[in-house]
Amino acid sequence: MGDIYFCSDKHLQRDVVLKLLKDGEDERRLLDEQKALIQLRSKHVVQLFDVIRVDDGREKTALVLEYIDGKDLEIGRYVPGDAYLKILWQIACGLADIHAATVIHRDIKPHNIRVDGSGVVKILDFGLARREGADAKTKSIIGTIGYMAPELWSGATISFDAAIDVYAFGVTALALLNATPPSEIFDRPPRPVVEGALSSLRGSLPDDLVSMLEGCLSYKPANRPLMSEVEQVLRRHLLKDKHRALVVMGGKAHQLNATSRKMTLTYGAIGSVEIGYDGFNFSVLTWSGIVSINNESVSVGAVLPECCVITFGVGAARTFVTFDVANPEVMS
Repeated sequence: MGDIYFCSDKHLQRDVVLKLLKDGEDERRLLDEQKALIQLRSKHVVQLFDVIRVDDGREKTALVLEYIDGKDLEIGRYVPGDAYLKILWQIACGLADIHAATVIHRDIKPHNIRVDGSGVVKILDFGLARREGADAKTKSIIGTIGYMAPELWSGATISFDAAIDVYAFGVTALALLNATPPSEIFDRPPRPVVEGALSSLRGSLPDDLVSMLEGCLSYKPANRPLMSEVEQVLRRHLLKDKHRALVVMGGKAHQLNATSRKMTLTYGAIGSVEIGYDGFNFSVLTWSGIVSINNESVSVGAVLPECCVITFGVGAARTFVTFDVANPEVMS
């Protein structure tokens, strides 16, 4: 809905984008974008630098935006794997930040998401954005067919919330794959996606990720996950097998990681505990004797805290073992 000009900021010596509305468009759309962007500071959201007035035959308001040297996401460009999950994770991070600022984007799709030269994903184009609450209403059906949640098609005055972005995220995740999305999402209005519609992805993607995407496409907004929850699931899988635990016993250090998944700690006849790493968590596999973790009784299946003390015995005969997890981070 806007004309885009690539410009140079002569004062700060940087490239920028100037965005003006096309003639005849309601200037409110540009102001909505301004209100949405002015409060957002996210690595994965385009940054608004300034709002100015320009003369384009007539005086107009223009946004001065961050110039992102890169490419828009391409439909069908990805295959299941870490590269694909990392793209989804970055989109989820950006949307979680947007929603945390009580903003609804309302037009999430691959064409409005760009990857810069360093591989960082940036969400663009807030021309349809609304604030949550009283502003989250519209009297017209507007958006991109296929990415619009079912509730955007109903009633003379349509109320919506951040769940519409979650639905669009689910469609975007499918569009990036070379996979056929459920036909129901392209109906006008969209019909409920049948249970198991994404079953063809099971095997190439973890089951809980497929279930999460199915949840994003839920017909009822209340049944869709929060974007912060989506981000957590994606991050969990991107970090699979990348954790390390350092165990110090008797003055000697030992490690648990993806290449050394089990360890048995024994203190004479007093007690022993076997700890295993499943790629996500460090947990108790077996134990015997007198053993506690952070002064709590031990049990099979218990997940060890990131930093804890394993104690063998009681009273003066006790010995202590430190257990520390080095948690990696997803880098973008």
